[in-house]
Amino acid sequence: MSLVPPQKLAQERVASADAILGGQVDLRAYPHRHLVITAKHAWGRSGFPPLMEAVEHLSHYGWELVNVTSIGDGHHLYAAMRRTA
Repeated sequence: MSLVPPQKLAQERVASADAILGGQVDLRAYPHRHLVITAKHAWGRSGFPPLMEAVEHLSHYGWELVNVTSIGDGHHLYAAMRRTA
C-alpha cells in the first residue's frame, strides 16, 4: 500500500480507517481542523471495529470524535473528527 498524498488528503478531507491504521496517512502537515474517517461493511465483516480503532488511534494524537454516522444503504460508516491541539 502507498501513502495517501498530502495534497489529496488536504483537498478531500477524508481518509479511510484502513489507511490510518496501516500508517499510510501522515496528519502532521494536515492544514484543517476537521477530518472524516470512512469504513465499509464488507461481506461478513462490520466496518465499525476498524472505524473505532482508527478513532482511538487518532485520539492519542490530539483528535477527538465529533460524530459517527451511516449514510445511504448503511454500508459506509463515517466518523467526523476534530483536532483539539
